[in-house]
Amino acid sequence: MKIQWVWTVPNVLSLMRIALVPVFATLYLMSEGNPALLVWSIAVLCLSGITDLFDGIIARKFNQISEIGKILDPVADKLTQVTIVFCLAVRLPRLWPLVILCFVKELVQSIGALVMLFRSTVRVQPAKWYGKVSTFVFYICMGLFVAFPLEGEKAMFFDWHMPEALFIVLVILVAVCMAFAFYQYATLFLHIMQDSKKSSEEAPTSSDDAR
Repeated sequence: MKIQWVWTVPNVLSLMRIALVPVFATLYLMSEGNPALLVWSIAVLCLSGITDLFDGIIARKFNQISEIGKILDPVADKLTQVTIVFCLAVRLPRLWPLVILCFVKELVQSIGALVMLFRSTVRVQPAKWYGKVSTFVFYICMGLFVAFPLEGEKAMFFDWHMPEALFIVLVILVAVCMAFAFYQYATLFLHIMQDSKKSSEEAPTSSDDAR
């Protein structure tokens, strides 16, 4: 499949989201003992989430959906999510299982996307609702983890600590949403590959019949 660059607002927003990844990582990892940097890292995280929300809305409302956009949007999501959860796990070791789940999910989905991209009979699939829901939940929970430290940890900006029970519930919520989206995308991928295989097998038969 031939993918061409198209200058649209959604594509620019996706590029902006990719550019914000190292900005967030730098600000957050350097924010220990520096409340100002923590605030900026939260602002960058919020901006990234807002651009993720609006690029899809604008693409659909103004008919700016493009093949390159279908690639850029999930790439931006994957880079952002893996980077955010990795950075938080540096300070919150209990998040490492979530890091592993996130990494495996995004790696497998990326491989599947590449397989679909290089098959001429398969079109690039846009992000689905379950993927968007998973991303939304992820941003909200990670934002809370960034803003509010756990009990017993040093509060750098907000004078409120997240209860341990709430932390566990939010981690489980993110994990469940990720697992559900992963299952749905895997099922979709298998169906698309099966349909593509059937089409490839039926094509020679149709050609022979025409003769």
